[in-house]
Amino acid sequence: MGKTRKTAQRKTVPLAARICIFFGIAAFALTAFSISNAYASSGEGKEAAAEGASAGVALPANVFELEKVVTSIVLPRQGMIRQIAADVWLELSSVEHRAIVTRIQPKLLNAFLRDIQRYFYRDTQYRAEKVAKGKRGYHYEAPSLLLPPKPKLDEDGNEIHEEPAEGEAEKPLFSPFKPTPDPIIVGLQRRLLATCNKVLGPDIVKSVQVRGLFDQWPNER
Repeated sequence: MGKTRKTAQRKTVPLAARICIFFGIAAFALTAFSISNAYASSGEGKEAAAEGASAGVALPANVFELEKVVTSIVLPRQGMIRQIAADVWLELSSVEHRAIVTRIQPKLLNAFLRDIQRYFYRDTQYRAEKVAKGKRGYHYEAPSLLLPPKPKLDEDGNEIHEEPAEGEAEKPLFSPFKPTPDPIIVGLQRRLLATCNKVLGPDIVKSVQVRGLFDQWPNER
């Protein structure tokens, strides 16, 4: 009888290596770096978060400042990671809606995390493959806030509160936000607004305002 041939085993090293890279990068994303602290210390977005106080602008009560949105995008094949932090404010259609937004904020933030990851995934791939190291970063600061109109005063200097006449619609709430000229942010704000309509219900959020966005590429440090 002849010798039994040994079945050749397929080499699985490339697959195993890719799996190791993926989990290694993912672990690094979760434990090696706190982008929230880096975002705050870098100065990016500070102006957006504090400009109301520094400029003497009192934000309308229908503007809701969400907790900072912080997430990571991992590219296993390229062995790259991109960390993103964003300041997102909601312009509500009514002050009364603050209660429901406060209650459902964790769910909304999780939805925003997924939105940002999906929205920037292809952009991250492009920057990792086509943009030179050290030039991949994307930083955004929103336009400065608008000043509210001066109130009408009577002869004694007291503010005049004008009530709408019978049959007339109430005067719309003042919006302190200028339109952003950045097409990337315009698209992101539309996507986040659509998510608000799904999570909170339609007509609760008038607009979503990304006041600042900052990314980091730890591989480049």
